[in-house]
Amino acid sequence: MVMKKLLSKVMAIALGGVMVLTMAMSPIEGVTLKAQAASLTSSDFLKANGKVLRKNYGTGDVVQLKGTNAGGYLVQEFWMTPTVNSDGVNCEMDIYNKLTQRFGESSMRTLVNTYQNAYWTETDFDNCAAMGINCIRLPFWYMNFVDFNGNYLDNCFSRIDWFLQEAGERGIYVVLDFHGAPGSQNGSDHSGVDGGNDKQGASQFFFGNNAYNNQQLYYDIWYKIATRYKDNPTVAGYDLLNEPYCTYRYNSSYSADELHSILWSIYDIAYDVIRSVDQNHVIIMEATWDPVDLPNPSTYGWENVMYEYHNYLYDDYDNAAGNQITNMQNKLNKITEANYNVPSYMGEFCYFNNTSAWTEGLQLLNDFGINWTTWTYKVISEYGNWGLYNQNVASTNVSTDSYNNILSKWSNVGSSYMNSTLVNAIRGYFTSAAVNPDGSSGSGSSNFAQASIADGNYYFKAVDSGKVVCADNTGNDPLKANRDAYGGAWETISLVNNSDGTVSFKSGANSKYVCAVIDEQNQLLARSASIGTWEKYNIYQVTDTQFAIKAVANGKFVTDDHNNSNTLKASSDSVSGWEVFNIYTTGGNQITSSSTGGNTSSGGTVNSGGSTNNGNTSSQVIANGEYYLVDSANKVVCADNTGNSPLVANRASYGGAWETITVVNNSDGTVSLKSGANGKYVCAVIDEQNQLLARSASIGTWEKYNVVKNSDGTFAFKAVANGKYVCADQNKSSVLYADRDAVGGWESFKIYTTGGSMVQ
Repeated sequence: MVMKKLLSKVMAIALGGVMVLTMAMSPIEGVTLKAQAASLTSSDFLKANGKVLRKNYGTGDVVQLKGTNAGGYLVQEFWMTPTVNSDGVNCEMDIYNKLTQRFGESSMRTLVNTYQNAYWTETDFDNCAAMGINCIRLPFWYMNFVDFNGNYLDNCFSRIDWFLQEAGERGIYVVLDFHGAPGSQNGSDHSGVDGGNDKQGASQFFFGNNAYNNQQLYYDIWYKIATRYKDNPTVAGYDLLNEPYCTYRYNSSYSADELHSILWSIYDIAYDVIRSVDQNHVIIMEATWDPVDLPNPSTYGWENVMYEYHNYLYDDYDNAAGNQITNMQNKLNKITEANYNVPSYMGEFCYFNNTSAWTEGLQLLNDFGINWTTWTYKVISEYGNWGLYNQNVASTNVSTDSYNNILSKWSNVGSSYMNSTLVNAIRGYFTSAAVNPDGSSGSGSSNFAQASIADGNYYFKAVDSGKVVCADNTGNDPLKANRDAYGGAWETISLVNNSDGTVSFKSGANSKYVCAVIDEQNQLLARSASIGTWEKYNIYQVTDTQFAIKAVANGKFVTDDHNNSNTLKASSDSVSGWEVFNIYTTGGNQITSSSTGGNTSSGGTVNSGGSTNNGNTSSQVIANGEYYLVDSANKVVCADNTGNSPLVANRASYGGAWETITVVNNSDGTVSLKSGANGKYVCAVIDEQNQLLARSASIGTWEKYNVVKNSDGTFAFKAVANGKYVCADQNKSSVLYADRDAVGGWESFKIYTTGGSMVQ
């Protein structure tokens, strides 16, 4: 049925006059293509896994996209770009029409290409990489690909090819965003077509006599994009349609149900068209404006998708009443309440003038674990904090400026300078703490395992700036992250493990211990001859290769303070970009989670063997004892109805006996699980629906499980009776079933002692 449905849709598109299956790709002139980006390889290919994105086609490390938009590049909005409204010219389509009217279509294309060539260059990619950005959303519109008659332009993919190549070489993902559909999906200038006071009437992508043909062209463009980039790991996902309906979403002549039906049907067809050639890339659906405007993905059978939201509040522009944060929190609450089992993405937002709102708001997004891209990277100077970079260049009037004047002005249109006040305030949030498997992004030490690093000589590198930490002036100056590379004694730090589980650092510059000088400005200074409280630290594993350092003296994280010459200070309450470091041996070997010698439990965690404070693991995967389980949706597993109902992940928190599971290690290496609800063993009921039910008085084959520890620190349970993994099936009310052949998000569980310590 699925194949028949897909074929009928593809045939319908072809019969609509646009042959999606026969167009041959033209070779690209002047562009050197690479099969894979130098920095992003196939192992970095993103797929959705539950509510998070993971590398390695959905099986690797969790990635939280944090970046910006390339707005104003391939489709202009006059408020933010140096082009003025003039004589009926109010949008990108008006530019195309006016320049064609004045100079001819070929000259129009020359001028537009000049603008685009100058607007975004390799320097802009370098700027993004320097800020720690790992994703750029690339808005485009259909006229980047076709002429006025819908014929494909020669080399129509060359600019996107170049963009992906340059981004990928810098380790930056790209979201391909269909910002302006044929006919316009919202009648607003950012779609390329401005409908003025009748934006619904101008939305000829949805409505009117040309809607069908416009939709066929839209599907065809997506088909060609997916065909071209299906194996490209730099592509984070296909963003199907920007802000459909937009300004008239809540005052349309159509009901909400009618608007939903139209949009979701188009999303479904586009999904099938893309999936006919690309099974792996994430497909992104946008809500205008809330989760209610998107369906449960299971309704359409959508898999490997991400849901996108935008958020702007103009009423409290300076955040005088704190409404910028309240408004974003409300949006995030709605996403949480909808509880779609897909990653979430805040594709556009701005916190406007108040930099404190920016820092608080970005921390909110990071704590929530949502993917995000600011709007936008570059704007004209009068719009300040709308851009990470600002422009102060001559404005262009396409109605009156001569051809040569337009050519000259647009040759310099990309010139910009850093919005340093904003960038210095927020750059650390681009490289913030790792995302937890449940999609949240913790910033306190309780979210990280404490690392155990052997005594020895090392050097430390700040992740966000890439600078090596140095004890300048023979150690008489505070430690700073200011060296391009390791050079010797001044950059050498000897790590000493103390008997209480803390570590101390001795500088190679003067053989003195590094002190957190709490009574001054919390700066780190190599001044102490012996170890006391101020010379003790805990090291936490943030990601596989990144670490955070917490001073025992004041409980603050060490930060690479960009506002004070990159001086190291023990002054941060949470972990963002400035608090994360790479650690290398002086021989150049990077320390990773697999080389740290195991996690300790002094930070409030319990090792998987049940031991504490020694970092060792017993022969058992989980020690005998009482625990509770938490699924990928952060729900606690419960034996409802005094154990008479199947186990289900439906509790917001641990409450007592019904959520208590006693682990019993059997002599054959398996475990059995006894429910606190009724004192009975949990059985995988193979002869019914494989549901887990606490019904057995003794242990047999159906009451035995193998425990597997996953690479992300979670655990999976495999029923001995049928060899299937236990799943908290979110399509079936999160009831636990032993019916899965492989481990994904729904098959992964965190385990806690009933005292609240997480098993590692």
